[in-house]
Amino acid sequence: MKIAVAQVGSIKGAAAENAEAVVRWIEQAAGEGIVLTVFPECCLTGYVYNDRVELEAAAIAADGPEIERIRAACAEASMHAVVGLFEADGGRVYNTALLIGPDGVIGRHRKRHLPFLGGDRFVDQPEGIEPAVFDSPVGKVGLAICYEIRFPEVVRTLVLSGAEIVVLPTNWPVASRILADLFTPVRAAENFVYFLAANRNDNEDGTAFLGSSQIVDPIGKVIAHAGTETGLFSADVDLERARNKTIIFESGEFEIAPFKDRKPETYRL
Repeated sequence: MKIAVAQVGSIKGAAAENAEAVVRWIEQAAGEGIVLTVFPECCLTGYVYNDRVELEAAAIAADGPEIERIRAACAEASMHAVVGLFEADGGRVYNTALLIGPDGVIGRHRKRHLPFLGGDRFVDQPEGIEPAVFDSPVGKVGLAICYEIRFPEVVRTLVLSGAEIVVLPTNWPVASRILADLFTPVRAAENFVYFLAANRNDNEDGTAFLGSSQIVDPIGKVIAHAGTETGLFSADVDLERARNKTIIFESGEFEIAPFKDRKPETYRL
């Protein structure tokens, strides 16, 4: 199965135009045999907002025309896509990632861990604590967003809930390079999971984003890396590798099973 991250920019406040760009990338991905494409955080709305009023004006609904346009493209291309947006819902605004398939929205994650940065300074805290893990034709997909990579409990909870692929739409600025270089492969390796981080590589209102979108395999090997380039970066994956939580160096002599060997009763504070 071939999956991809799309390292692309965004136009602040231009949701319809950004949605059309996503559609074009979906069409290109389908032509390359890709079945899951992950786009950056807030790719539909932009991210760098300076107050709540500006943010509310740019936010869009999860069942609005932009999402329907992407759904239709997914149906035409037999694609699954993860897109980010500032989501307007009943007077509240959330930083949201949607997993979209040919039949519509499969799952939604609203960012719970909010840095004092960009539009995240003004969004609402979502209710609920259920892990964002969703069954789909491309496997069990877990969703987290950007800053949440700093919390190992987030990815571990997704994987304990069955995620075979963890997807992280992000807007890492250049000051966050440590997250791309170190945290991303570690989160994959410590959880024996495929990890996809999709970042921007452009600028918005004086904020420069570093790129470094990547796909990492379940032993922490980077199998696709975007550097600073714009485009689709893909890899073939075997989900059976993410289901196997044991490493056998020498059968009967040297085997490690970090999930089986967990001692959660000792982790309480």
